[in-house]
Amino acid sequence: MDRQVVVLAGGLGTRLRSVVQDVPKSMADIQGKPFLEYLLQLLIQNGYQNFLFLVGYKGDMIKSYFGDGSKFGVNIEYSSEAIPLGTGGALFNAWHKLSDDFFLVNGDTFFDIQYEVLEDFVTSKNPEFLIALRYSDDLSRYGIIEIDDDYKVISFSEKGQVQENQIDGYINGGIYFLNKEVLEPFYEKYIGSVVSLENDILPSLVKLSKVYGLPIGGKFIDIGIPEDYFSSQSIIPGIIMQQRKPAVFVDRDGTIIEDAGYVHGTNLVFKSETIKLLKRAKQEGKYVIIVTNQAGIAKGMFTEEESVATTEYVIKRLEEYGAHVDGYYYCPYHPEGIVENYRKISLLRKPEPGMILKACEDFRVDLSTSLMIGDSDVDRIKLPCLKTIIID
Repeated sequence: MDRQVVVLAGGLGTRLRSVVQDVPKSMADIQGKPFLEYLLQLLIQNGYQNFLFLVGYKGDMIKSYFGDGSKFGVNIEYSSEAIPLGTGGALFNAWHKLSDDFFLVNGDTFFDIQYEVLEDFVTSKNPEFLIALRYSDDLSRYGIIEIDDDYKVISFSEKGQVQENQIDGYINGGIYFLNKEVLEPFYEKYIGSVVSLENDILPSLVKLSKVYGLPIGGKFIDIGIPEDYFSSQSIIPGIIMQQRKPAVFVDRDGTIIEDAGYVHGTNLVFKSETIKLLKRAKQEGKYVIIVTNQAGIAKGMFTEEESVATTEYVIKRLEEYGAHVDGYYYCPYHPEGIVENYRKISLLRKPEPGMILKACEDFRVDLSTSLMIGDSDVDRIKLPCLKTIIID
């Protein structure tokens, strides 16, 4: 693919000094290879061949290791900063090497997304600025990003500054698509200055309605956090080796079993047509993943434990019928619930895509060929890449 990918690789690695010393953060060792090589492999897997590395601290180490990229079968150019200029400043320092449009990727985070999904969105919406959004239920650690039904970013909230009954949200995934032209006014204003793309430029573009945000799922690791760095030693090499597979996401009540209203227990009626579909999915080597709204928990109709037991009974019976379920996700929240702990606003509740995005963290899903099966419009998940079938 001809699209240029720009990688921010100038990080000092201050938080990693206790475990990784004397190398740029992106060169931290992961089982004998620098982290940046795994990131490069991931991008190559997604079809990219044209790279621009923005280097700073000990940048010569990166240049010496990767060279012109020929040993990896790609083309790599470099832009060097003498002093740290921030994410925006590093971009402006490389201004004359930037393509008319490009992806910008953090060189110290591993977000295993399917770039094909982003490319399809770019083709359909022609955005000037696009952020890949992650699902998160840790609102104390991150600020959240709100989008409208057309995927336009409408607001940023500082960490901790959310509605009292909001349980989760979208956060910045550190991957962007940019049209160079949208940055020109800022280049003229900030060239040679220390400037943050996230703090100094993005808010202005949001006010001008020029920024889109696309929710997307995949394993995320920030190697700048020592705990994540240690866990990455086994996780990242395994992800690189694993093939993506399509998934059949399936609703439970009304789709797998008849919905008599707030279903729980073992007195269930299974739908034969759905069982046939799930058996076929197993034969075709696809993941089968249950995603179910369980508002009955929030409304006091049954407990969370009873709901989980019902789903596990459903899975057991499906196995007996010759089907297979790889995983299941449920939303216990409802904004009008009577049980206080579950009276929450949540992206897990369909048609919001939170459960799908969580599944994509746990399974390496090919979303572009995946399918959602449900029995109502609630099952039309708000992800432009995911096809939906509604059955009676």
